[in-house]
Amino acid sequence: MEDISVILCTYNRASSLKSTLESFSGLTLPPDLDWELIVVDNNSKDNTQEVIRDFAKTARFSVRYIFERRQGRSPALNAGIAAAKGAIVAFTDDDVILHPEWLLNLKRAFDEFDCAGVGGRVVPVWHHPKPDWLEMEEQQAIVNFELGEVAREIKDRTPLGANSAYRKDKFEKYGVFRLDLGVSGENRGITCEDSEFASRLFRAGEKIRYAPHAIIYHPVDPVRSSKAYFRKWYYNDGRSMIRAWPPPKNVVRYFGIPRWIFRSVVENFLKWTFNFDAKRRFHCKLRTYRDVGRLVESYRNRCVI
Repeated sequence: MEDISVILCTYNRASSLKSTLESFSGLTLPPDLDWELIVVDNNSKDNTQEVIRDFAKTARFSVRYIFERRQGRSPALNAGIAAAKGAIVAFTDDDVILHPEWLLNLKRAFDEFDCAGVGGRVVPVWHHPKPDWLEMEEQQAIVNFELGEVAREIKDRTPLGANSAYRKDKFEKYGVFRLDLGVSGENRGITCEDSEFASRLFRAGEKIRYAPHAIIYHPVDPVRSSKAYFRKWYYNDGRSMIRAWPPPKNVVRYFGIPRWIFRSVVENFLKWTFNFDAKRRFHCKLRTYRDVGRLVESYRNRCVI
C-alpha cells in the first residue's frame, strides 16, 4: 500500500487544471514518500483528457486517469476513493495552486497526531478588487478556510473538501460521500458532501486536525464576488444543510417546516431591514436567504419525514 493517494476531480476546466497539475510538479517531498495522483475526469466535454495524459507523460510521480461518467462531485470523489491505493486519501480541486509543502505538511500532521483526518488552510487569491461589502470571517462562499497559525484539533468547523485528507480505512468504516449531496445536475446547487462526511467522524468521536501550513491558494472567480452569487450560494447552503442534517422528527412543524426556521427567518429579516450599517445589513440579508433555503428544502422533503 502506498502512503498517500491524492484525488483531484475535474469537469470542463482544462485550462485551470493545467495550472493545478503544474503546481504538483513543484511539491517538495522526501524521496521515500510513496504517493500517487488520481485525476478523475467527471465526463468532461473539453480537452481535459488530453491535458491529463500530456502531464502524466512527463510527471516524475504516478499519475492515474479515471473516467467517471455519472455527473456529480460525489460520484467522482467516490470513484477516486475506490481506486486509491494509499493509506491516506487527500483531496484538492482543479482550480487551485498548491504550496510546495502542501502534501508534506498534510502527511506530517498524520505522523505527529493520532487523527482520522486533516484539514489545511485555503487562501483566497484576488486578481480583482475585493468588494468592500464582503466580510471574510468564516466566509466559505468564495472558498476560504482560515483558523490561524497554530495547529490544533478542529471541533467547531469541518474542513473544506478542496484541502482535506482522511485515513482510507475511515471511508471503509463510515461510508463514502453521499450521492444526494454534492454539486450535480440532479442536486441543483446542493453541496455539503465534504462537511457531512466530516460530521460523521465527529459524531463517532474521531479527531480531525487543522494543519495551518498545508496551504492551497484558490483564485477568486469574479463571478463569485458578486452579490447575486452570494445570495444564490447562501440560499443553496440553507437547502444543503437541511438535506445533510435533517431536523429531528420530534420538532414542532408547520406544513412540514420546523417552527424554529420561521422564527429565524423573521429575526434575520428584521435585522436586515433595520440595520443601518451597510456591511452588516447585507450579512443579515444573506442569513435570511439561507433561512429561506432551509424553509424551501424542508417543505420539499415534508413527505419523507
